[in-house]
Amino acid sequence: MFSCNKCCFAEMKDGNQISCFADKYKYVKAQNPNQKNDKVFFELDRVCLYKRSKEWESSKSLEEKLKEVESQLVPNIGFCIDDDSDNPDDLVNLLEQFIKIDYPKNRIFITIYSNFNKAGARIPKLLSNLRANLITNCCCVFKVEDNTFENETSIFQKMLDSTLFARVSSKSKVDLQKSLSTINKKLNNELAKLLVIKNEDVLFISKTYVSKNYLKYKDYNKMQADLFKKVQGTEFIHNII
Repeated sequence: MFSCNKCCFAEMKDGNQISCFADKYKYVKAQNPNQKNDKVFFELDRVCLYKRSKEWESSKSLEEKLKEVESQLVPNIGFCIDDDSDNPDDLVNLLEQFIKIDYPKNRIFITIYSNFNKAGARIPKLLSNLRANLITNCCCVFKVEDNTFENETSIFQKMLDSTLFARVSSKSKVDLQKSLSTINKKLNNELAKLLVIKNEDVLFISKTYVSKNYLKYKDYNKMQADLFKKVQGTEFIHNII
C-alpha cells in the first residue's frame, strides 16, 4: 500500500499525520484505508506525484517547495499538426496561438506533418519563428510516401518526452490556451486519472495509452476514434466546455 511516509508535505502532530500540506491527499487517498490505530501515515491508492523526501529542498520554505514541485509536474504536450488546409494562413494562425500561449514553452513539442511538394519551401520559416519565440522542440515530418504507419512512427519519435499527444488539423478552431490550462489543472493540480481530454474537435490522449495500443491499429486516427468510443461516459475523459 502506498502512503505519505517520509514525505515533506505530510503534516504531523503527536507522531501521526493529520493533513497534507500540498492538499493532494483528497485525490489519491485509499478508498478503503486500514483504520488501525498504529497507522501513522495516510494510505494512498496509487503513487502521489507530489511525494518528496523529508530532505528535499530543505532550505526552501513550504510555499517555495510547492511552487517547485508544481513546476516540475507541468505536463509535456506533443502536438502533431496536420498541414491539411488549402489556406496556408490557417497553419500560420494556429502556430501563432502557440507563440502567444501562457504555458512553459519547453513543455510544448510540435511536429508539423505536411507534403513536401506543398510546403517544403515555407515550413523552415515557420519553424524558425517558433524557435525564435522559445518553442525549440519543433520540427517537421514530410509525407513522402503514403505509408501511414511509417510516417506516424517518425512523428512519435519526435515527441517521446510528451505526457499527452494531440493530433490537430491546421483548420481546427481549438482554444489552445484553455486546453493547456485545463490539462495542467486536471493532471498536475488535481492528479486526475484521465486517458482523454477533449476540447472542440481535438483529443489529448495519454502517451501511456498510445504507447500500449497504437500497434494494434497502426493508424492514429483509427486508434483515437476507437478510444473515444470506449471512454464516453466514463471517469477517464474530461470534456473542456
